[in-house]
Amino acid sequence: MKKIAIVVLAIFATSAFAMGPGHRGGEKMVEHMTKKLELTESQSAELSTIFKEQGEKRKSLHDETQEKINALLTPEQQEKLKQMKDKREERRDDRREKKEKR
Repeated sequence: MKKIAIVVLAIFATSAFAMGPGHRGGEKMVEHMTKKLELTESQSAELSTIFKEQGEKRKSLHDETQEKINALLTPEQQEKLKQMKDKREERRDDRREKKEKR
C-alpha cells in the first residue's frame, strides 16, 4: 500500500509542478489527494510541505537555467527572448480571460 501511495504521489507531484510558475497545482493537488486517499491531517500537512519544497526547487532550477541562457545570449538576443516571453504571457492572459468569461 505504501509503495502505491508513493507512486501516486510521484505522478501527481510531477503533473502538478509541470504546470508552470504561479500555478496553484500543489494546493489543489493536496486537497484532491486528501479527499481521494482519505489522508490524515498529518499526511496532508506533510504533503503540503513536500509540494512547497519541490516548487521551490523547481523555481530555483528555472532561475538558474534562465541565468545560464542569458549568459549565452547577446544583449540583442536577450531582448528578443524577453519580447517572446512577453508575447507568450499576453496570449496566456488572453486565454485565461476568455476562459473566465465562459
